Amino acid sequence: MLSAPADPQPLTYAPRTKLGHVPELDGLRGCAALAVFVLHLFITVRDVPHQTVPAALRPVLQIADLGSYGVDVFFVLSGFLITSLLLLDRGDPFFFRNFYWKRVLRIQPVYMLHLLAAWFLLPGSHGYVLLALIFLVNFDGLLHIPDVGPAWTLSIEEQFYLLWPQVVRRVSIANIYRTAAGLIAFSLTARLGMALLAGHLATRYTFYRLDGLGLGALLACQWIDERSAPPGIVRLLGLLHTPPPIWAAAAYELWSAVYPWRSLPALTLFTTNFLVYRLIRYILLHPRARSTAWLRSAVLIFFGNISYSLYMFHTVLFSLYDRYVGHPSFHPKPFFLRLLVVSAATLLICVLTRRLVELPALKLRRFVLK
Repeated sequence: MLSAPADPQPLTYAPRTKLGHVPELDGLRGCAALAVFVLHLFITVRDVPHQTVPAALRPVLQIADLGSYGVDVFFVLSGFLITSLLLLDRGDPFFFRNFYWKRVLRIQPVYMLHLLAAWFLLPGSHGYVLLALIFLVNFDGLLHIPDVGPAWTLSIEEQFYLLWPQVVRRVSIANIYRTAAGLIAFSLTARLGMALLAGHLATRYTFYRLDGLGLGALLACQWIDERSAPPGIVRLLGLLHTPPPIWAAAAYELWSAVYPWRSLPALTLFTTNFLVYRLIRYILLHPRARSTAWLRSAVLIFFGNISYSLYMFHTVLFSLYDRYVGHPSFHPKPFFLRLLVVSAATLLICVLTRRLVELPALKLRRFVLK
């Protein structure tokens, strides 16, 4: 079993042949998208030159800054969902063709709309768009190219999924477990080493953000085929699934939120990923639990369904508002007017994009999948 006695419900459903719909994961995705939106709402005001942050809002800004971890929720969720689908399809003779067509039809339509909007509407975005077209925009800092959008996270995911299907297809599930655990250890060690030796943290580079994807992949292995876990991984997971690690991670997260200048962001990223991993695992083990009923709310599921478009378009709309209406401010009237206008425009675009672009694109699967 993958669980210690203190966690008496292991993932004993393997091997699975189907990945069912889990509404709580839609709600969790909605939470992540909203957290990122709130983050950008505040930081785009805070970063205005000569802008003074009112003392009363400083705690609010600290809370809003936690929205950056919404990205890590996406990484762990993506690692889990995509690896689960890959494991289920690993015996399919059209494994690679079907996987990449699914990714193209799910990602590219909205992605290309975002890049077109950035190219024509945002000054200085051409370098960003060109790098995003080849999914390398997370390395824009090396080329001194301005960052004008959120496509860097898509670059990390697509780089990972260029190689990860090769692993899932060609090695045993036991070795997929080992590889996922190795990615987690490598990424955490690389981040900590860079922070301690170089004194800074460049978390947009792929090799520094693999622990979230790796934790999601590790959970997918447990969910699809728990019994193939090698003994060393079983012992590791037995330790991770006991209460002390989650208590320690939660305590460190609280410390980091209250005293961010005294924490180590390289470690905070891992504890965030680990807590998301534990939450998703809890959701899978306790379907329809009362404690996660809030994640099944219609509002969060709605935002989960439009989360991709919301994530890709809201920064463009903030930039357009600030360019044509005026500089963002913490004064109540302009702040809430900006929030209202950008929120309404984002929701409208997301609903239209969902109905006119995303869903029609997904229906094209029947023409290209084998």
